[in-house]
Amino acid sequence: MAAYDDLNVKRIFIVGIVSIVVTAVTVLAVQVLYYYLDDVQQARTSENSSYTRQNNALKTQTAQITTPQGVDAETGNLTIPIENAMSVIISESETREKSGSDET
Repeated sequence: MAAYDDLNVKRIFIVGIVSIVVTAVTVLAVQVLYYYLDDVQQARTSENSSYTRQNNALKTQTAQITTPQGVDAETGNLTIPIENAMSVIISESETREKSGSDET
């Protein structure tokens, strides 16, 4: 027989389960909201960013590899345009292939 000071175990169990479910749903909702806001912030940052420093470095590098043939006074290195360098390497490769195939 139940006394007036007995605990209502069913109600405690139900409240506990409901509390766990509410907490889990809240945690998942906060996580989804966080990742959504993070994506929005990254998109805004990408839209507002400028790449002037990187573009200037790229222009400088492009200018260096397309300069006319000459000798660098500071280093003493011979500089030629990249197109000429590629054609020299191709012709050397073809010459090596021909001389290598004639020997075997």
